[in-house]
Amino acid sequence: MVKFMDILKESDDNIFIPRRTKEEKDKKFLFRTYRILLNYIKNGSQGNLHLKDSSIEFLPKNLTRVNGDLMLIECENLKSLPNNLTVNGDVVLYRTKNLKGLPGGLKVKGSLHLLDISITELPQDLEVGNTINLSGSLIKKLPENLIVNGKLNLEDCKKIRSLPNGLKVRGTLDLRDTNITKLPPDLEVEEALVLYRTPLSNLSINKIREMVPKLRANIYS
Repeated sequence: MVKFMDILKESDDNIFIPRRTKEEKDKKFLFRTYRILLNYIKNGSQGNLHLKDSSIEFLPKNLTRVNGDLMLIECENLKSLPNNLTVNGDVVLYRTKNLKGLPGGLKVKGSLHLLDISITELPQDLEVGNTINLSGSLIKKLPENLIVNGKLNLEDCKKIRSLPNGLKVRGTLDLRDTNITKLPPDLEVEEALVLYRTPLSNLSINKIREMVPKLRANIYS
């Protein structure tokens, strides 16, 4: 039988140290979170893992697989996720303000949604099976040779100025309300390229196609 203290011993990070221990409400909620994580790992990480408004700082390092969706909503003290984590569903991170980066070796079989968070770069070895949704985020840089099997949503990402070489998007590439001024010549987009309210929207369709010879997608500017 897996015991709660055994899980703590397997991780170098004690994830169960609350910042606001003086508040009984927080203590009670943290204990509830302990039980959720304990039971989830004990049951073989089956199904979705959904934490909302928790004050945990770390997830346990021995949580290497989520056999469903991983949803971390308004966990504002969360600082990191385990390395080499595989999620068989979607990953949704919303308002996790202290999470500065994604872990190495992260594999997301579904879609990745990073919403209202502080992450500015994605790891080079990131694997995502479907859509990457970064709408309104602080993202500044994408990995070289990134392959997106669904839609890549960069709408309203004001910090990003350019796209990486080798970017392939098998769905729609949405660049609305960004400050991107040029496109890499080897960019590949299969469905649609959306350029509304960008510096590129002033260019003609023909000019954009000259800039990106491999582009076969419909262009909306």
